[in-house]
Amino acid sequence: MTARPKVSVIIPTHNHAHFLPECLSSVRAQTYTDYEVIVVNNGSTDDTESLIGKLTWDKLRYYFQNDTGSVAGPRNTGIRLARGKYVAFLDSDDLWYEKKLERVMKVLENSPDIDILSHDLFLVRNERPKTILKSGPLKKDMFKFILIKNPLLGSATVVKKSAMIEIGGFDGRRDFIHAEDSDAWLKIAYLGKKFYFINEALGEYRVHDNNLSRDFKSVLLNEKNVIVNHFDNLKSKIPLHGYLIYRNRLCRIYFNMGVQYFFRKKLIIGLFNIAKAFYLNPFVFLATLVHFFLKM
Repeated sequence: MTARPKVSVIIPTHNHAHFLPECLSSVRAQTYTDYEVIVVNNGSTDDTESLIGKLTWDKLRYYFQNDTGSVAGPRNTGIRLARGKYVAFLDSDDLWYEKKLERVMKVLENSPDIDILSHDLFLVRNERPKTILKSGPLKKDMFKFILIKNPLLGSATVVKKSAMIEIGGFDGRRDFIHAEDSDAWLKIAYLGKKFYFINEALGEYRVHDNNLSRDFKSVLLNEKNVIVNHFDNLKSKIPLHGYLIYRNRLCRIYFNMGVQYFFRKKLIIGLFNIAKAFYLNPFVFLATLVHFFLKM
């Protein structure tokens, strides 16, 4: 590989040797070919290294590092190693459909002022039917919107490398683990970068028994930490507007936490979190409740 690729696909992985073949195959099948693949092994103790060693693929670059304890570390390593103008993130237990990069790069090449883009994904959970995870929509004030709700999906996001360098990469703070994405997108939005969304499912987000996103309490509490950290940067001329936005997001966080406790048959603590969500914002609570039942 001598020519500089347009896109660097960054795949952080930790003990996912059983998922990596399908993930890598989905990248190898892309109809758009001007890319490189950077697999960053974040201290795996399984067969990841031997699996990678058996592959013959001139687009593939492999890097091993000690476990950093979060996805921020290997993603930042991938960004540092990336030679492409754009970096495309893909978790090692997810996959893309073959026209994903073709579809994305057509948009970015036609509109080079776009700094960051995300698209829809199908949610795949065990044997249940696929449901769609929507990205977007685009808003005039993306910083305010991301404070209310993170509209980007990690394995669906492509961003200019220069933008990631400008914000200093993903923050590795322990109290941001599982919420590094929201923090990074808020920083990019605060700088006034241009966002874009493709309302088409171009890959799959796969939920399984041992993936990080199943640690719901840490995900939601650290999401709260990110919102608190960025709240002071919210500019609004409307009195109490920022405070209401803050309560809006907390309402969604505690509602989701209550639902997760219900799924685990922890009814008392589930009810406590649901009640807290209602107290924070009854109107948002009811809207979130209706949306929840419509998705079921």
